Amino acid sequence: MANLLVNYGLPLNLALEEIIYYRGVIGEIIKEEAKNNDFSLDAFYQIISHFNSIVDNAIQFVSKSYVKDYTEKINYAQYAIDELSVPVVRMTEEIGILPLVGDLDTKRAHYLMESALEKGSQYKLEWLIIDLSAVPIIDTMVADQLFKVIAGLQLIGVEVVISGIRPEIAQTMVNLEIKVEEVKSFSSLHQAVQYTNSFTESLM
Repeated sequence: MANLLVNYGLPLNLALEEIIYYRGVIGEIIKEEAKNNDFSLDAFYQIISHFNSIVDNAIQFVSKSYVKDYTEKINYAQYAIDELSVPVVRMTEEIGILPLVGDLDTKRAHYLMESALEKGSQYKLEWLIIDLSAVPIIDTMVADQLFKVIAGLQLIGVEVVISGIRPEIAQTMVNLEIKVEEVKSFSSLHQAVQYTNSFTESLM
């Protein structure tokens, strides 16, 4: 029941209202049976207490199941959003582009690492352009993670080019004492694409 509610985007109170409704219906049946069979007060109390305990447990179980299923769905949706926020676009057989947009925090940098390594290997890329044109600022932890991504790509044979480094990001890299000369960088994506294209064409 909880899973159906979550999948259809329905609120938990629908299930709880249903349970409460049947509590009343079954309660009336118990009351009528108690009258017809001349139950003692103790016997009636014992039955109704047991019945209420079962219903309370059902409410608790449905509520916990709903929260669990809802949380899993939210986490899955968030994971899908995070994956989409770091897309590797295949430009040619050898060249891919990873355009990053918006703030780049440590969590997103983790997905960046996973996506870049996975797609770089899957597409058998020789080059990956990481474009930072639309990233306003990167903190020191994320900048460090970014260069770990680059190192990881280089280990699997993918050369990395960075484009669109803003002055603020450049300052962060300088403060981190990152040796940017080890990675080819360009002020624009257009220049990076021209460079990788010319490099691959010269090998043909």
